Amino acid sequence: MRVVQVKGAPYQCGYGHGTQAHDQINEAADVYRRWFHAFAGLDSRAVAEAVLPHLDWLETHRPDALVEMQGIADGAGLPVSAIAALNFRTEIAYRAVGTTALTECTVVGVDASASADGHVYIGQNWDWLTELLELAILLDIDLEGGRRLVTITEPGMLAKLGMNSSGVGLCVNLLGSDVNGIGGSFHTLARDVLQSTSALDGTWAVSSAERAGSGNFLIGGKTGEVVDLEYNPKRYDLLFPRNGVVAHANHFLAPEPGVRDRMDYLPQLSPGTYFRQHRADQLLDEARNRGGVSLADISQVLRDHYGAPESICRHPGVPDSCGGTREILGQTNVSAIFDLTAAVMHLAVGTPCETTYDTIGMPWS
Repeated sequence: MRVVQVKGAPYQCGYGHGTQAHDQINEAADVYRRWFHAFAGLDSRAVAEAVLPHLDWLETHRPDALVEMQGIADGAGLPVSAIAALNFRTEIAYRAVGTTALTECTVVGVDASASADGHVYIGQNWDWLTELLELAILLDIDLEGGRRLVTITEPGMLAKLGMNSSGVGLCVNLLGSDVNGIGGSFHTLARDVLQSTSALDGTWAVSSAERAGSGNFLIGGKTGEVVDLEYNPKRYDLLFPRNGVVAHANHFLAPEPGVRDRMDYLPQLSPGTYFRQHRADQLLDEARNRGGVSLADISQVLRDHYGAPESICRHPGVPDSCGGTREILGQTNVSAIFDLTAAVMHLAVGTPCETTYDTIGMPWS
């Protein structure tokens, strides 16, 4: 995985990102041109039109993010609208498609009361398009004011999963509903969390924001907090660990989310998300009851194949109704476990059942 290190003001960070990941960003833009067409029926002109309201929102509400995207665009030799389309790809596609959806990613959290070593852990499998496996980057951002964050993300995007020098960690997965809006995207909101100074601050960054779509953020803090935040354009809900552990797949768990879950009105969707939720809960409970959840236990959860082929550890190869290609179904591209107490990331690139986790200390540890 390519490491991209940037430092300074938003434009400087963006330009460094764009130049260092120039080829990956341009290839990702090509992947998403095909994906927008295959999944949402949007050609390049339609995507360029669809991104305009989001650019207007950024200019008014998040000018710093827009400046950083402009830097990425200049460094990669692309228009800023192309970079904005990457950062709002989920919201653009789901607004357009309406009648189908994808399910991917499982997150798990363990607080100090339930872990075997008293540490705070959050982790996830990032399941997505197979073509993005070779393009994903580890983005190390040294911000103005002494803050620093590390995020595993797609080239050209502001953030995804990661942790920061304040001890705040984030894992993410997609939710879908019948409501769309204008506001922060899945990826701009992820960046907001990763620039926060505490788990509460990160939660507030999402709960107080205008939100363009739906998502689930598992937020942890080195001081002991773990909270799962479900959000949509209308409201948000907080789900705290039960007996020290929490897991989340791709359906709303809050009883009254204020929107219709896509699982309730898209009958063609696979129920695989419910299988993964059950299995993650089961394995975490069993590990806790054995005397505490260890790092090895968390890695075993993320390597699990119950409910295959849409298991927690996902492999490509089964066609779906949106074109019958692996690009649509995807696979587990990255598996990551963040030890927020020790400021360490355990990273497996590819399906974790077929590889080992490398231990990476954070630059501020």
